[in-house]
Formats: sequence, structure tokens, C-alpha cells
Amino acid sequence: MQKAYRFRLYPTEEQRQMMIRIIGCCRFVWNRLLEYSAKSYERRRESHTSFNLNNFICHILKPAFPWLSDAPAQTLQCVSSDLASAFKAFFRKNANYPKYKSKHRSKKSFRIPQRGKVDSENNRIYVQGVGWVEAVIHRKPIGRLKNITVTVNPSKDAYASCLYEDGIEVPVPSIPENPKAVGIDLNLERLAVCSDGREYDNPRTLKQYEKRLKRLQKKLSKKKKGSSNWKKLKHKIAVLHEKIANIRKDSIHKMTKKIVCDSQADVIVIEDLNVSGMMKNRKLSRHMQDASFYEIRRQIEYKCLFYGKTLVIADRFFASSKTCHRCGWHNDGLTLRDREWVCQVCLTKLDRDLNAALNLESFGLMALAGDAGDVKPLKKSSVDERAAMRLKSMISVKEEKRPWILHG
Repeated sequence: MQKAYRFRLYPTEEQRQMMIRIIGCCRFVWNRLLEYSAKSYERRRESHTSFNLNNFICHILKPAFPWLSDAPAQTLQCVSSDLASAFKAFFRKNANYPKYKSKHRSKKSFRIPQRGKVDSENNRIYVQGVGWVEAVIHRKPIGRLKNITVTVNPSKDAYASCLYEDGIEVPVPSIPENPKAVGIDLNLERLAVCSDGREYDNPRTLKQYEKRLKRLQKKLSKKKKGSSNWKKLKHKIAVLHEKIANIRKDSIHKMTKKIVCDSQADVIVIEDLNVSGMMKNRKLSRHMQDASFYEIRRQIEYKCLFYGKTLVIADRFFASSKTCHRCGWHNDGLTLRDREWVCQVCLTKLDRDLNAALNLESFGLMALAGDAGDVKPLKKSSVDERAAMRLKSMISVKEEKRPWILHG
């Protein structure tokens, strides 16, 4: 199993400038290779492999631009392999067409596939092309080092993500006869509500620092672009943005760790939320970005994989909030403003978020039972037949694929 360890780097000013130079070389090579590949396909319908792109770097780009030798050769080869993988994903319709990288907007990073070293005793990391860089090795890595990815943030902080192969196989999730499931409902009012009654508050990190951010941006607009004071304020804004992102990631990591490990659940059920569609709402887009629903799902996915849990993803059109978890009655008139509602059949007062989490828990248990062949989804649902629970999503998906089960 592969694990990545992220360490903070403390390079000297000369080493930081060398890192930025290598990043610039990688960005230049990416843009040139993308232009070369696009023209070759447009003129001759010819697609290039990473081997052909490496030959283009060696025989065309490096003789024309000698300063590309500042970057390690293997780092530039990683650029060509990344571009070839991006084109494969595009032709398979799994990703968009690769884009050109901007100097100011693109992520500043480069990868070292070999010759990297991590000295945990002396708190330093060897970066090819830069040398030994001081670092904070807060925990000792386990396994064999595969590659190192160096990232320089806009705040000028540098990090090294070291990928290790520990030789341990990924645990296979085992589902007992009576599995314990936990449904998780994500929302903006309370970031996550679990079916076992636990709630996690939304930190609203951006809202806490919004006034300070506005004040700094207002000062920046009055400075002359490119001046020393403009650069200082630009750096302050970048530091504040990084602080907001770090607080958000820390709270999400703590929450997902408690959900996956501390709940002692065998099955975790979440919804397939249409985050891109929710972002089109101008009143909620900023709060949606601050909540980071996709990041929550990503962390739950890989932590379930690490700890041998089974993850079930409910269909996007599953009416978890509008269905009564006791009798199965469907409330078509429920709106986003209704945080509580009363079932007209069983007269149960329901909390919107907790009711959705309980419905997701039932969905996960029924999905596992249906996969084992014990319970089949019904074509029609009614108040008396609680097993149906109006699972339209289970009917619309072919049984042989069962895409809502990711692990298990």
C-alpha cells in the first residue's frame, strides 16, 4: 500500500529560487509539449506517447533552450508522462482537454522520481537539482521511497510530499452478517449529521477571516502594481488564504477520521452530491466552496480504503430528505428553508438532516442485502412497505453493475 507523507521544507533563499526555476522549466516544457501534440493531431491525426515526447524534449527543446538543463532530466520526463496520461484521460472521456499552464495561476510543483532521500535523523530532505534542504520530519516514514513532489505555495512556503511503498496489502473490507451502517448527510447549516446522532459544526473559516481579507484586498487595489508595497501586501493575502485553507483541511481531517474510525461502523453511506450544480446558486456558491463537500468525500473514500471499511454512495436523485424514515411517506412540498417537518401519515416530527442520515443508513443496508441476493428493490413503494423506502435510484441502476458500492 502506498502512503504519502507531507513535510514542511525550510530552504534558503538560493534554494527557493532554484525550486522556482525548476518549476518554470516544467511549466515551459508542458506548454510546448501541449502545443506540439495539438498541432501534430490537427495536421496528421497523430498522437504521441511519453517516449515520443521525451525525444522531443531531448532533441528539440534542450538544444534550442539551454537553460532547461537547470531542471533534472527525470523531472522533465515526468512532465511528458503526465501530459500523455492527461490525453489518455481526455480521449476516454474521463477528463477535460489539457490546458496551458499560467505563471501566476497554475500550481507550482515538480516531481522527482529517483535520487530523492529523506534523512529523518538530521531533519533534511535531498531534492535533486537543489541539494539537501532543511525540513521538519514530524514522523518517521515506513517503507521504500518512490518519489518526492515539491510544492511552493503563493505564500512562499515549500512542502515535500514523499510517496512510500510499505509493502502491506490493502485491507479487504469484511462485512459481517449484521453490519453496522452509518449514514452521513452533508449540509451548510451543520457540516455533517450522522445517523447515530453525532453532529459536526461547520467551521465557516472564510466567514471568520472575511473582514480581514477584504481590508487587505482593498489596500492592495490602491497600491501600484509591481511595487514593493504591492508585493508585500500580495504576500500577506497569500499567507491569509493559506491559513484559511489549513484550518478548513484540519477540521475536515479530524471529522472524517472520527467518522471512519471512531464510529466502529462497518458500512458508511454518503450521497453523490451535484456540487457543480449547487455552485451555480449565487447565494450559496461561496458557502459551498467554504464547506468543501468534494474534499470531505475524497477523504472518506481513501480512509475507508485504508481502514478496510465499506463505502456506499447513494444515487444523486435519492430523496433522502423528503422521505420519512419511519413509514416511507414522500413529502414533495419540502423546500430548503424547511429544517423540520411533520409526516402526515405517522405524525412524526422530523429533523431534516437527521432524517436524511437515517434514510441513507437504510439505503446502505438495503444495497448490501440486494448485492447479496437477499433483498431485491421493489418497483413500487407505499406507506406499508417500509422496505421500499422510495429507492428510485436503486431501480434505475442495473443490478449487475451496482456502482453505489465503491469498496467492499
